[in-house]
Amino acid sequence: MKVSMPRGRAHGWGIAGEYLAREISALPPLEGVTLHCMRGNDLQPFEPEEWNRFNIGYCFFEDAISVLRHAREAGRRWDMIVTGSRWCEYQLRSAGVRNCATILQGVDSDIFYPGVKAGNHDSFVIFSGGKFEVRKGQDIVISAMREFMARHDDVLISCAWHNQWPFSMATMELSNVINYRHKDMDCSLMLRETLTDNGIPADRAILHPPLDNSMMRDIYLSSDIGLFPNRCEGGNNMVMCEYMACGRTVIASDMTGHNDIITVENAFPLTRYGIRHYRHAAEGFWFEPDVGEVLDLLEKAYHDRSALRKKGLRAVIDTVSRLSWSEAAKRFHAIGRNILKQGNRRAFPVPM
Repeated sequence: MKVSMPRGRAHGWGIAGEYLAREISALPPLEGVTLHCMRGNDLQPFEPEEWNRFNIGYCFFEDAISVLRHAREAGRRWDMIVTGSRWCEYQLRSAGVRNCATILQGVDSDIFYPGVKAGNHDSFVIFSGGKFEVRKGQDIVISAMREFMARHDDVLISCAWHNQWPFSMATMELSNVINYRHKDMDCSLMLRETLTDNGIPADRAILHPPLDNSMMRDIYLSSDIGLFPNRCEGGNNMVMCEYMACGRTVIASDMTGHNDIITVENAFPLTRYGIRHYRHAAEGFWFEPDVGEVLDLLEKAYHDRSALRKKGLRAVIDTVSRLSWSEAAKRFHAIGRNILKQGNRRAFPVPM
């Protein structure tokens, strides 16, 4: 089976491509079958020139309304569509697509595993990760942390928010909980200015540069709890799951892709949501976490460190047992074998 996906160590698709290509190459060859990254809301292949006799698409999307316009046609074109979350699969099935399934992204347990806190031993450190944009909810993090840090002078925030796509950062102008005006400037400077402008003291915020994925464990272990109030996730959120595999629990939304991972045993789930349509940024309805609930759970975590340890241990069990790149590759391979066995090529034009 060929794998047509981006490669890299600093962004989600690249990491998935690296692992899946490696693991699938160790399995028996499947001639005529290609596993593709699906790009865009029209569910096209990442590399159309790699279109094969049989084609499996792997997709993550958040703009569900836009995707629904193309879903049925994509279902006819592709031999199988695999989504990165049950939420995405539900969206496709609601549009009449039947040849779809869900395979969650893995976590490399050789890199991400539990350890003692590294540094900042006298501080309570909250980690927040993911590219800075309105969908990821860092504005909710900033709003909650502004109040939480005013209450507790030993609290720090650790941010892995680098975003190489300015158009994506600019969506934060749609936030209704912080002040943000996008500028044409270096991402790190823009993030620092945003934190300062919204009441986060510069000496209590740690901003991490973009790092190779293998270096993130040290960042995770330097914190006490993660905060992921994401409005929408098309997958199980690779950064969050790597963080949990390191023995750390999280305060996180339990909607969309997070719902495949977050439980009351392994995390502090957010439960109060509004629904908001982010017109011009997302053709879909996203789930708006409540800043007050985030604050309540931060206080609970701050005062009950034993709960952090207990939930963190459960987080390791849940991520390691369920999220394996090797098992994901085997599932993709099994789909490919089944397609070959059926020998049912779809007579549909090659995507442009």
